Amino acid sequence: MVMEPMTFFEQLAGDGRRIALDCDVTVGTWPPRADVASDPVAVTGILARGRIDNALVTNAQAAWYDEAGGHDELAGWAAEFGWLRCNAVNLRDVIGIGERLDRWMVDGVRAIRLPSTMQGVAPGSPGYRLLVREAARRGLLMLAEGDFASAQAPFRGLGAKVIFLDAGYYEMSDFLVVAADEPRFVASTRRMLGPDSIEIICESVGSSHLAFGSGSPLQDLEPTVWRLLDARIPPGDFDAVAGGTLTRLLED
Repeated sequence: MVMEPMTFFEQLAGDGRRIALDCDVTVGTWPPRADVASDPVAVTGILARGRIDNALVTNAQAAWYDEAGGHDELAGWAAEFGWLRCNAVNLRDVIGIGERLDRWMVDGVRAIRLPSTMQGVAPGSPGYRLLVREAARRGLLMLAEGDFASAQAPFRGLGAKVIFLDAGYYEMSDFLVVAADEPRFVASTRRMLGPDSIEIICESVGSSHLAFGSGSPLQDLEPTVWRLLDARIPPGDFDAVAGGTLTRLLED
């Protein structure tokens, strides 16, 4: 009896590799997407489905301007589920941001999210630039929203650690140009789904410039997971993209 060769998806399903850390997960009620199950238990199930061991998590309530309440909620979830915290910033209220960042760091937070797209704040605004300078000076990892060409300028020349969550395949050339001069500029894999995008970045500037991000639960999980598992990269590069890069940024 002749065995039929496994299909692409059957091969992926049989891939035993796991993803150690996801850089882009948001938990909690997201008003425009009431159809999405985004409570902690639901998100835990989503991550398990993708064989993702842990995540850097932002609280949706904090991203929708309620910093204090959202961060308190996130701290409780992180303690219960073992997640790493990423505090969202109210970009329309950056007065005293240095003191807020200091308090968060004392509490163990090492990453912040700049929800400029959701909050409608331009990356070039004075408050946004102030926040970036203060966070870079403290060595915090920043998660930046928005298309790469528009979002990258405020971070350049500061030695900043930043993951560009929305950098996409069609911006890859711009990203490679900038990343060559910025060793801690990193692209999330969420929109790097085009042919050879992961392979090109790893070969051109190194796997230290890529971090796995799913956008769960607001984005479909499978395309991002499948693209990384199917990437033709050495095991060391896979390990970096699947969590090593993000771990290094959080610990540096």
